[in-house]
Amino acid sequence: MDFIIEDSESPVTYERDIVPAGKHQMLVKQCSEGPNEYKTHETNPDGNCLKLRLETVEGNYRWVFDDIPTHLAWRAANLADALGIKAVDGRLSLSPDEIEGQVLTVEVSHYTSRAGKTSAVVKRYVPATGQQPQAKRPRAAAAVAASSLPDDDIPF
Repeated sequence: MDFIIEDSESPVTYERDIVPAGKHQMLVKQCSEGPNEYKTHETNPDGNCLKLRLETVEGNYRWVFDDIPTHLAWRAANLADALGIKAVDGRLSLSPDEIEGQVLTVEVSHYTSRAGKTSAVVKRYVPATGQQPQAKRPRAAAAVAASSLPDDDIPF
């Protein structure tokens, strides 16, 4: 099958917006390990990172890129909390295979470079539980509340 493309027809390119600031459910679309020359440190001269490419579950936005260098263990611990992964004997092991495809809650903020380009960046990963524990009532108050209930089958 042959197609004739006229000069007046130009290909349509769709530019997606950046992810709005705030909390979003995001899919780890890609995860790999590798160097990033901008993430070097005296204890990590090659800039070895865990490289995440995040896609919002809702909406059609640009991906959010997050490279976590090995010398920033607190950032890796934040990601692990969001995934429900715990350190064992003070060692946190994260592999791309277990992270890729996971959905987690991410707090996104915006960053403007010196060149004036604004990008969405990971501010933090929200822990998997995501909810604050409810305050417990003292036992005495619970006993008083239970004793004041009527003795019938109506739950109020």
